[in-house]
Order: sequence, then structure tokens, then C-alpha cells
Amino acid sequence: MIDNPLKQQLQQLHQQLQQSPALDSDTLNLLEQIAADIESLGDQDSSDLSDRIQQQAVEFEQEHPTLSSILHEIVDVLGRIGV
Repeated sequence: MIDNPLKQQLQQLHQQLQQSPALDSDTLNLLEQIAADIESLGDQDSSDLSDRIQQQAVEFEQEHPTLSSILHEIVDVLGRIGV
């Protein structure tokens, strides 16, 4: 079951993805996979999920600061729920 703040962050991520046509297809696919992984947390091992999200957030800091901020918030929420 996904924590409510995490659901809110996922909604923001989806909205930003729809509003960011400048993202290349590989990056967009990675972000969509991260979102899918978060949504299915109870269904699979998610030990490296926070690391992948954190890495992507760092890569986005210059060109996509809004996405980076959302990803950092998702990492924070995942940490608080023990993922």
C-alpha cells in the first residue's frame, strides 16, 4: 500500500512528465519505470529503488529542476516509510 504523501508526489511526477516534452525517450522511459516501481512497491523487491531515484534526481538538477525536486521528495518519503 502506498503512503498518501507518496501518492501525491507520484501525481506531481506524472504531471511534470506530461508537461516536459524536452525529455529524451530514454529518460522518459526511466522515469516512467521508476513511477511504476513505486506504484507496485508491495509486489517486488525495491532495495535499489531509492538509489535509482536519487541518481536520476541529481542528473536532472540543472536541466529539469522541478522534476529533480519531485524526485528528491519521493526519495524522502520512501525513506520515511522504510524503503
